[in-house]
Amino acid sequence: MKPIFEHACVINLDSRPDRWEQIQVNLKQANLPAQRFAAINIQGLQDNPPPQALRDFLLQADGDGPKAEHKLWATWACLNSHLAVIRQAQREHWDSVLILEDDCVFQPYTPGVLKRVSEQIATQAWDLLYLGGTLKKGGLHQKTSSNLYRVNRVRLAHAYVVRATLYERILQEAPESGLPIDWYYSERLLPSINAYLVDPLITYQRYADLSDIEQVERKPKLKSRKLFRHWLALLRYGRSF
Repeated sequence: MKPIFEHACVINLDSRPDRWEQIQVNLKQANLPAQRFAAINIQGLQDNPPPQALRDFLLQADGDGPKAEHKLWATWACLNSHLAVIRQAQREHWDSVLILEDDCVFQPYTPGVLKRVSEQIATQAWDLLYLGGTLKKGGLHQKTSSNLYRVNRVRLAHAYVVRATLYERILQEAPESGLPIDWYYSERLLPSINAYLVDPLITYQRYADLSDIEQVERKPKLKSRKLFRHWLALLRYGRSF
């Protein structure tokens, strides 16, 4: 059976070797080979400043605080890093690529879930697959098989597979959208493509880690429903690490 993705790239800033070390351990545990992709940093974009539309969007969403300028440039660098991976995938004629941000953490039941997902998605016409993410209200959330939901409104872009059918469209549209990369996917791209989300989610963003964009540390939120789902997934799909 053809794998869901043929290549995997981890976006990692040169200034964050700690994250690269952490995710290498986690990827090995999950039996997911991936290559490091050097993230585009703010300094590398001085000749390619953020568009006014993105500045306006963030100003409306977050206000004009002391960290606003940094967040603007970091958001733009993040988007360009994702596009750089897609550009490489297009250039090298990859049929698909798994794009990972270096703060994602795969769960112990990942191999068991991915095995089932690869079998189930083979019967679907699909363009993009989320391995993690946050469903937003008002969006489609339609179960199509035991481990797949059809979706059209998902935030976060720390772990997703994109197929070659979308490369050119993303490269053309995302920079002009005036949106962060995950918002572009959620609000502009997903409504018109075949996008899916795995169930259960197999990767989350790492807690107690300083966000390079937000410049704040993510705090864990203890939710009984999430904890119950985690233990249920361990029972159903097994613990691999």
